[in-house]
Amino acid sequence: MPISVRDLLDQYGEAALSGNASLFVGAGLSQDAGYPGWGSLLAEARLKGDIPDDVTDLPLVAQYYVSGVPGGRDTLDDEIRSQMTTRPYLPTLGHKSLAALPIDDIWTTNYDTLLEEVMPEARVIATESDLQLRRIPARRRITKMHGSFSVSNPKTWLARPVITRSDYESYEQKHPRMWSSLRATYLTRTFLFLGFSFTDPNVDILLRLARSMATTASEHFTVLRKPSATTDERLHALKVRDLEASGVAVCEISNYSELTPLMEQLVRRTRPPLLFIAGSGAGHLDSVKALGKTIGHMLADLDDPIELASFGGAAGIAVSFPFAYTLRAIGKYNPSRIGFHFRESHSPPPPLPERAGTAVYASKEVDELRAELFPNCRAMLVLGGGTTTKTEVETAQKLQLPIIPLPGSEGTARRIYETSTIEDLLGGGVSDADRRDWKFLANPEFGVSAHAAVRLVRRAMYLAGR
Repeated sequence: MPISVRDLLDQYGEAALSGNASLFVGAGLSQDAGYPGWGSLLAEARLKGDIPDDVTDLPLVAQYYVSGVPGGRDTLDDEIRSQMTTRPYLPTLGHKSLAALPIDDIWTTNYDTLLEEVMPEARVIATESDLQLRRIPARRRITKMHGSFSVSNPKTWLARPVITRSDYESYEQKHPRMWSSLRATYLTRTFLFLGFSFTDPNVDILLRLARSMATTASEHFTVLRKPSATTDERLHALKVRDLEASGVAVCEISNYSELTPLMEQLVRRTRPPLLFIAGSGAGHLDSVKALGKTIGHMLADLDDPIELASFGGAAGIAVSFPFAYTLRAIGKYNPSRIGFHFRESHSPPPPLPERAGTAVYASKEVDELRAELFPNCRAMLVLGGGTTTKTEVETAQKLQLPIIPLPGSEGTARRIYETSTIEDLLGGGVSDADRRDWKFLANPEFGVSAHAAVRLVRRAMYLAGR
């Protein structure tokens, strides 16, 4: 049975954080950038070669073109180059999110250079000779299994494309180092195959690896596009079951446009477990202090290595100091787990009640500080607050940061709780447990609402199951 996006993020994200993850990028990510899909890429070749539409094996279409059209293979390679260089193509947000992941080993069958453009520091492996051991290793590498254009001259082939049926059938013989490297990586790392569908000829790589090196446990993952035609659903289900039986967990999407949001969530999943505390106590300081104290003690008592960040306001102090007190009491205190970030100001920042955590003084305006700090957080907790807190919440929403407001603390926290849905503030994939705790946030008993908030924080930060 296919797994949920949440399960994919939990399990593969853990492999990425442990440094044991590899990524295999298929055509879906390039299509999202505007590149033609397989059918469109070979449409002109099919027409020129007078190849019937009922030949659905696209590498076979390419094979028939090579054997039947003057110029053969050179003409086909030129035709593909022409199709893929009609206009400039730019990396998508999905490519940029991929570059932000803590993954140093990326494989792809795509010919384009979008991955290299967002990861210019990466070493590109496009030929057998590129895998020679005497080459200087790089922190990251991108292996282009099926050919590639040149980054410096995008209209020139760096490595000729693998595209005909004979290219596929002779791949292991002609590219023994590349194939052996892939097999070794499959055996020693956790792969995520991203941007494939069963109509993509390159999905055969996944199927061959899965069947030849099957495992009893789900050690690898793939995101597959569901079939658009109802008649294909049964065959799709059988192929999914085949993969699952071989140790590959399957997460399904309806369209390639869903890849970018998934990548953004994966980036957040692999950040440090940093929780931002937003809010102030203007007009409701007592409730902010009461809720903050309870939540701070509870967060510190968890086994999860949560870290806190704030701008040193009333809400940040209300949570951070009880958090520090409890950490000290149980022997787990580390000042790096609490950060007070102070912006540039004409007057000195307010003094902290006592020494705890780490104070960071930045020569930056508040907007710059938000733009720098928020993308490094996994979630935001809101207590009280006024117009400044409202701006912080809006900024967090644009970054798709999960937001947990405490309505009992009044102010902005209450307003956004009462005017937003759980999906508005937590995003997709909301569980029944999330909905129950969302209701408990408004409980007048602060102990009840604090417990609900901590449970929501843990799940939003991928620190607990649903």
